[in-house]
Amino acid sequence: LISNVDFQAGAFDMASSEKLSRLLNECVRRRLPVICFVSSGGMQTKEGPSALFGMAISNDRITRFVRDNDLPIIVFGFGDCTGGSQASFVTHPLVQTYYFSGTNMPFAGRVVVPAFLPSQSIVSNYLSDTIGSMRGLVHHPFCPSLDDELRAVDPMIPLPTETVEAVIERVFKGSYLPDSRRSSRDLSTPTAVSLMKPITRVLIHARGCTAVKLTRVAKRRGISVVLVQSDPDMDSVAADMLSGSDEVVSLGGQTPDESYLNAMSVFAIARRERIDALHPGIGFLSENEDFARTCRKRGINFIGPYAKNMEVMGNKSNAIATALANDVPVVPGSHGILTSAAATQRVADEVGYPVLLKAVHGGGGKGIKVVRRPEDIEESFSTVFAEAKSAFGNGDLYLEKYVESLRHIEVQILRDAQGHTKILGLRDCSVQRNNQKVLEESESVMLPPNLQNDAYEYADRLANVIDYLGAGTVEFIYDLASNALYFMEMNTRLQVEHPVTEWTSGVSIVDEQFRIAEAQSIADLQFQNHGYAIEARITAEKGAYDSSGAIRFLPTPGVVTACKFPDQKGIEVIAGVSEGKTISPFYDSLIAQIIAYGDDREDGIAKLKQYLKSIKLEGICTNIPLLTRILDDAVFQHGNYDTNYMPEFLSRVDGEQLLFEMEQTAAVTDPGDMAVEIEGSDELKVLSPQTGIFYLTPSPSDPPYAEVGDRITVNDTICQIEAMKMFTSVSLSSLNDTDVLYPDGHTYEVVRINQTNGAQVNANDLLFVVKPV
Repeated sequence: LISNVDFQAGAFDMASSEKLSRLLNECVRRRLPVICFVSSGGMQTKEGPSALFGMAISNDRITRFVRDNDLPIIVFGFGDCTGGSQASFVTHPLVQTYYFSGTNMPFAGRVVVPAFLPSQSIVSNYLSDTIGSMRGLVHHPFCPSLDDELRAVDPMIPLPTETVEAVIERVFKGSYLPDSRRSSRDLSTPTAVSLMKPITRVLIHARGCTAVKLTRVAKRRGISVVLVQSDPDMDSVAADMLSGSDEVVSLGGQTPDESYLNAMSVFAIARRERIDALHPGIGFLSENEDFARTCRKRGINFIGPYAKNMEVMGNKSNAIATALANDVPVVPGSHGILTSAAATQRVADEVGYPVLLKAVHGGGGKGIKVVRRPEDIEESFSTVFAEAKSAFGNGDLYLEKYVESLRHIEVQILRDAQGHTKILGLRDCSVQRNNQKVLEESESVMLPPNLQNDAYEYADRLANVIDYLGAGTVEFIYDLASNALYFMEMNTRLQVEHPVTEWTSGVSIVDEQFRIAEAQSIADLQFQNHGYAIEARITAEKGAYDSSGAIRFLPTPGVVTACKFPDQKGIEVIAGVSEGKTISPFYDSLIAQIIAYGDDREDGIAKLKQYLKSIKLEGICTNIPLLTRILDDAVFQHGNYDTNYMPEFLSRVDGEQLLFEMEQTAAVTDPGDMAVEIEGSDELKVLSPQTGIFYLTPSPSDPPYAEVGDRITVNDTICQIEAMKMFTSVSLSSLNDTDVLYPDGHTYEVVRINQTNGAQVNANDLLFVVKPV
């Protein structure tokens, strides 16, 4: 029996998840079922990464508890069941969920209906008639007159027919038997191949540009679309594309963990909408093997690889081991997980410095650090471990030789269920900023023909040895100094830059994903290698100088006041933005993909540059002025550069003019000073430099950056702002822009903290009050 007191009212975080895991393990040992009485007061989500990993762990433990041990979990919801985490818990497909009569449950209501319910429908009694919303109603055990009172308000309101005791007795008789009386059960589940059939109704689990592209292809194929979106995305461009039998369904919530990462909500919608296939999009759950496996167990055709493919290649350590076992060269390194700083030190000494510490489950530039000296190993190991544990829920690390000068090469593959593999082409993605791609182009101006052939051969070999299914990308490092090609990783999903290869190969990769998921063969698929294509990623961000004088880029959510993407031959536009749409701070900053196709590289670059200058986007700042400058740059045009190109380019660009153009072309005004004096005192306001999520701690287990009474310098980090998947560290010096608001040489006392951890803040919201000491 789980009590709210044990689970800290209002905070279902990692600590609470650990308690639940220990409870379930103990119940397995004793062969005991679990009965929960849950209200939002006992299971409310904390915003931020702690909620994401807490609920992911809890959902996984619940699945294993019921599936592997044949033990039931019964949940009785009561009170105001409005919390996202609470709703994720009670809507778990293996949990038997009941609600007390009269319970308010608007969140769970959103999960099982295609649009927001009217206000009177938040009572569980009304939702009990909606298939999939719950197992049933029970009489409120502590308010025997409640049903009569509800009937007095509405004579037609549905009422419960069972008591809590009756439900428990019935479930135990039907599902729970002592060990001596347990019977064998049928563990057979649908296989991926058995689910492959013509697709007539697909659930698209994506947002932004990806949702636009997938919806476009599905509708072209005559497939009915069920598009799931978070609350901020309910009026997205992809949603505007729907018609007829299509549906847009709210996942509820704003942040990714409340919406797109809530797998159980997705499954509930899939069941209600009677879809026969699910496309996981790009990111979120697209490379989650448990999600793919559960989809298929529930009879849903997952348009993507086998779960075993993700299991092998999604874990970088496993992927490297697979490559080594099949004579595919990898970067010298540990080739396995390192469990201590001492072990890391030994491997680094063998490989030679500099080395790269990387998180096994890293991504997006997090969980990665270059170490150049032996004396820095211990601190670096602790730092990367903590960052990976906080961001990804797993602190496993490995080490590899740091290649100073490299090109990022990737090979696009397709493979069907019959075992036919097609290598469609190669892309060069070496123009990057903070490990995020900025421009992607077909072929590579620097990779020699023999190494290009090697890349194709290695990709084909890996795809076949792991029995891959669908579209995937094998990524390589081209070490310029040693003229060597190393396997880096495999992305077991569609990638943002896939249109580049679609243009040069003449193959619609997304169309082929659908065909492969329908069990069609690609044995006779014809493709070419003709012309040149280049993609630019348009992001919502503005430029600014940091305290060292270097240019940095900050996400800029907001409302788009004007938007125009002209039609032009040889140009493909995948835009997740249009006039009047709001760019949310809760997701990444990508708002459009522009792909240009030309006869050769020079022609493609010229077309892309000309088109970017014809785009009209106002109300938000974008990186278009930065992109056009890169395309004009002689170093880029000659093609003689590596992944260090962007920092080098920004060091020699006219920064003042670039920042001015990013502001001017957006037709937005300067928000003004980030801090002002408080009249009649020596105190200073510290205002948020941007819209985003406020974090006072680097992770749930770490102490705050600053507390009331602390004394800080201008260079001390006092908080972080997360916007569009990017974290910006805030210090007083970072707010010294054109005016020096916080002079160096002073110590400042933190007088007040005006925001709570995980709160959404807007630009110029008050974060702190400080005073010079």
